[in-house]
Amino acid sequence: MNLTKNWKKEIKEVWGIEFLADPEKAPSDVLWTTRCSKTKNCDGGLPQDFYVSPLNRLFYAFAREHGKRYAVISDKYGLHFDCERLPYYDVHPSNLSEKQKKLLGKKIRGKALAQGFNTIIFYNNSPLRSAPYFEILSKTGLAVLFVTRLLQCAKNHRRITP
Repeated sequence: MNLTKNWKKEIKEVWGIEFLADPEKAPSDVLWTTRCSKTKNCDGGLPQDFYVSPLNRLFYAFAREHGKRYAVISDKYGLHFDCERLPYYDVHPSNLSEKQKKLLGKKIRGKALAQGFNTIIFYNNSPLRSAPYFEILSKTGLAVLFVTRLLQCAKNHRRITP
C-alpha cells in the first residue's frame, strides 16, 4: 500500500490503527514497541543487544528513561520482550506470506496478553516504512496506537526523532 498525505486517516481506515500525535497522552498501561532491524549485533540475546539500528537505540533510551516496558516486533518471534533472550534470525517482513503475518499477529496477541497488555504503542519515525508492521499488528485484535516521535528525558521534554 502506498500511503498519501492523508496517512493518519488511511492507517485508521485500512488497519484500525490510531495515530497518537502526543506521546505524553499515551495511556500508562500499554506495551511500547518498535520494529526490528536488519542491523543485528550478536547471535541473539536481549533486544537492546540484538537490534542495534539508530532508531532502536533511541527507542531503548526512551523506554529506559521513562520506565516503560517494551518489546520489539520481530518477524520471527512476534514480540521480543525487553527481558527476553532469543536466538539470532534473519527474516525480512517483505518475505512474509499472508499466512505468516496472521500467525505473527496471533503470536503478538498471545505474548502481549500473557504479560498483561491489551494495548500496544508502535513507534517508527516513518509511516511508509511501517506498513508491513501495521498489517501484522492489525491481525492481533489488540488496540494499536502509532507514534512517530518520542519524548526525550523529562529534563527538557524536547521531541526527538532519529
